Amino acid sequence: MLEPVTLPGGIAALVSTDFRSAGFLAAFTERPGGVSDGPFATLNLGLRAGDDPARAAENRKRAATALGLASFAVVRQVHGATRFRVDRERAGAGFADPGDAMGAGDALFTDEPNLGIAILTADCVPVALADPETGRLAAIHAGWRGVAAGVIADTLREFDDPRRILAAVGPAIGPDHYEVGEEVVNAVGAVTTGGPVVQPGGPKPRLDLPGTIARTLSEAGVRRIESASLCTACHPDRFFSHRRDGVTGRQALIAARSG
Repeated sequence: MLEPVTLPGGIAALVSTDFRSAGFLAAFTERPGGVSDGPFATLNLGLRAGDDPARAAENRKRAATALGLASFAVVRQVHGATRFRVDRERAGAGFADPGDAMGAGDALFTDEPNLGIAILTADCVPVALADPETGRLAAIHAGWRGVAAGVIADTLREFDDPRRILAAVGPAIGPDHYEVGEEVVNAVGAVTTGGPVVQPGGPKPRLDLPGTIARTLSEAGVRRIESASLCTACHPDRFFSHRRDGVTGRQALIAARSG
């Protein structure tokens, strides 16, 4: 399950108990516990979101420290399928300087213990994957364009056996707030055998992107999938949401393997 916890400094997060039991950290941060204000209040972790960079940097330090990490590596997210392997030489890439991020892509993976990796969201779906046998860990930023481009399937290829994988699907925009065009439904549906998960009713299709991703993982052979089942747009006190607010901050999936 994804357990709500309050970390040192009042930082709130959902933490995967399956990952923790297997020696991994997968934490989906929430809004409380930071120093930002206005539309970025309070734990905005995005250095490119429009917040005061010093405040966003302080928020990152607080979040990492609360989770027992020195830093975490990030990627320059572009709604695609490119993934990067993070080693010791690139530990903390982009943590303090966005220009030093891993590159243009939407997934990170690592085999190194005690090395944090993170992706940022404000409605897109954060997905953590881990293999307890090999110690490999991945973090995926999955918007509809990335899903249609194959970011889930491509990242799964970095793992030897999908049946061993633990997966956690974090808070994201829910179908009640995600009306899309038929072209989006068709593009996302093209990458899942069972088709996209769509909520009926309404003048336009209401896409359940987290549900579609869970289906895609299951079809690929992943057997243990935790899902937050929380809509970012429905909980303004807990999560940033670009669709709800326009100008807003970013929460994060922060993941690591214990040493």
